Amino acid sequence: MSLHQLLSRASQAVPRRIALQHEGKDVTWEDFRSRVARRASQMSIFGERGDRIAILSANVPEYLEALFAVPWAGMVMVPLNTRLSLEELKAILEHCQCRHLYYDERNSERGEQLARAIEGLSASRLIPISGWGEERDDLNSENELPFIPCAPYSPAAIFCTGGTTGRPKGVEHSHVALLMQALIAKDLRLDENTVYLHTVPLFHLAGFVAAICATAVNGRHKFLPESSPAAVLDKIEHEGVNVVNLVPTMIAGLLDVAKTRTGALRRLKTILYGASPIAEPLLLRLLHDAPGVGLVQIYGQTEVGACTVLPASYHTLEGSCAGKLGSAGRPLAAFLVRVADDNGLALPNGEAGEVQICGPGIMSSYWEEPELTRSTIQNGWLRTGDLGVLDDDGFLTIVGRLKDMIITGGENVFAGEVESALMYHEAVGSAAVFGVPDPKWGEAVHAAVVLKPGYSVTAAELITHCRDRIAHYKCPRSIAIRDTPLPLSGVGKVRKVDLLSEWKEQNKQ
Repeated sequence: MSLHQLLSRASQAVPRRIALQHEGKDVTWEDFRSRVARRASQMSIFGERGDRIAILSANVPEYLEALFAVPWAGMVMVPLNTRLSLEELKAILEHCQCRHLYYDERNSERGEQLARAIEGLSASRLIPISGWGEERDDLNSENELPFIPCAPYSPAAIFCTGGTTGRPKGVEHSHVALLMQALIAKDLRLDENTVYLHTVPLFHLAGFVAAICATAVNGRHKFLPESSPAAVLDKIEHEGVNVVNLVPTMIAGLLDVAKTRTGALRRLKTILYGASPIAEPLLLRLLHDAPGVGLVQIYGQTEVGACTVLPASYHTLEGSCAGKLGSAGRPLAAFLVRVADDNGLALPNGEAGEVQICGPGIMSSYWEEPELTRSTIQNGWLRTGDLGVLDDDGFLTIVGRLKDMIITGGENVFAGEVESALMYHEAVGSAAVFGVPDPKWGEAVHAAVVLKPGYSVTAAELITHCRDRIAHYKCPRSIAIRDTPLPLSGVGKVRKVDLLSEWKEQNKQ
C-alpha cells in the first residue's frame, strides 16, 4: 500500500489524459508513471529501501516526479523548505541521515554546496520538464523499476514542521497515513475535471496533500514555481486553472490584484484555504469578491495532515447552513476530534481546550525524538497544541495556540481574538499578537502590526479601536507598527518566535 497505487490507477484508467502541464509541454498519465518508475530505478542506485532521499525544489513537475518516485523505490522522502538557510538545511539532512539529495535548477548552487558539506551525501539535479525525453534527459537509459509493495505502516516521508515556535522537527508519516489523505478529494470538490494549480509549496504537507488528492481523481496538475497574485490570476485566466490552494496572506494579495481584472476569480470552481487562521474581515471580503466560487477551509498540521473541513455549503451568511463561517468544520471520515483539558479528559461542547486527533492519518513519530513523540501522542490521541471549541453540531472552531494563550493578571487571552479585532481596523494589513514579560501582570498583550499602503494610524488609536470590540484586559498594552512585513514560515504562518526575540532585543533592561 503506497502512493504507487494512485499513480498506477490513473495511468490504467486514463493513460492518454493529460496529467501535467507546464511551460507549453504536456505529459500524459501513462508517460508520467513511466518516468516515475525510471526515476525510482535511478534512486535504487543511491541507497537501499528505507534510506532517506531529500528533495530541494520549487513547485515544478520534476518535484512531483521525485515525490512519487521515492516511495516507489521503497525509500523515505524528505521534502526540504527552500526558504531555510544553508545551515538549517544541513542540520535537517544530517538529522535525517539522508543518503541522496535531488534539487532543481533554481537550487543547484545550494544543492552542490550541501553535497560538499555533508559526508556521505550524494546529490543530483532533476531535469526540468523542458528536457524530458531530450538528449540531456538522465532517465533515457533507465529501465522501469518493478514496484515492490511496502509495509503499510512503514515510513513513507519525513516532513519538517514550519519552525514557527522554534527549530523544525522531522515528522514521520507512514504510507497508510499519506494514502488516508487521498480519501478527502471529494470533500475538497476535486474531480476528473479539476485543473489544479500548485501554489502552496510541495515541501509542506498541505501542498503535498492537495497533490495526492488531484492525482486520486485523475485531475490535471499545473505549476507555479514563483507564486505571486498576478501570476496566479494569469494561470486562471489563460490556462484554465479551476482550483487553487491559498493561505490567507495569498488571498489578500489575490483580491487586491483581482480588482483590476474583472471576472477573473469567477472562472474558478474552488478555492481551498487554510495553513493559518483567516481574519473574519478577509473571509467576508472573499465571499463578496468571489461569488459563485466554492470556498473550502482545511484544518490540519504537519503532524496530522488535513483532518477537518468546512465545506463550501457552509460559507454563507444566509439559510440553514449559516452560522458556521469561521469554524474549521467537522472531522473527516478517517479522524476523531476531541477537545481536552490539561489532564487529557474530554471537555463538554462549548468549552475551550486542546484539540486532539485520533486516527490512522496521524504521524508515526517525531524522527529520532522518542520523548517528544510520547508527550505528543498519548493513548492514541495526538496533542495538536491548538486551542479549540466544539459546538453541539460537531463543528470545531480554533481559537488559538496553547503557546499563544496569554495569561495576563490571571486572565486568559487568546491571541487570535485580539488579532481579529485589530484586523477590523481599515488601516491594518496584518497583525500578530503575543505575550511579553511584564513585572506587574506576568505577561502583557503585545501586537506587531503592518499597515496597508497609504494608511496611517497610531498605536494609541489601534488600542482604542480594540477596546470597542473586546474586553479591556484583552487589548494590547503595547503595539509596534512595523515598516517591514511580519516574518513568515514557508507556508505563510507568522513566526512569532522571531517577533518575541525582536521585542526582547529592543527592550533590554
